[in-house]
Amino acid sequence: MPRITIERSNAKAVSRALWQGLIKFNVDQAGPANYVRTVMSVRGANGRLLGGLILESYWRESYVELLWVSARARRAGLGSKLLKEAEHLARRRASRMIHLNTFSFQAPGFYERHGYRRFARLSGSPAGESRHYYVKRLRASNARRRD
Repeated sequence: MPRITIERSNAKAVSRALWQGLIKFNVDQAGPANYVRTVMSVRGANGRLLGGLILESYWRESYVELLWVSARARRAGLGSKLLKEAEHLARRRASRMIHLNTFSFQAPGFYERHGYRRFARLSGSPAGESRHYYVKRLRASNARRRD
């Protein structure tokens, strides 16, 4: 009889094996993902990190894993510039859409102002707040090359 085990001593190796199994299944079902992960940063004149964005692209979609701008650099348009650059990269990678999620205490209005449409919301995550899921359809770019 199979049993469920909490992996403590071998968690990294088991995690890798699980990911490899899922990736193989996905490729068998949908073809190669051509996964590309890009980390962008914004730095001040002194080299200090002011913010950044992590973009993952696969199949014909892109996902904003993270967008953060330090408190001292907010309201300077850096978040908008990062998001526009992510959309530009996504189009160059032939993504049809870009999607992300954010908490109610983070930036739902910011994404809505940039043309993102909320398609789901989970209430009470965390307590008293909610998580919002957004998508934006992208028009094709003439430049369709891999970065």
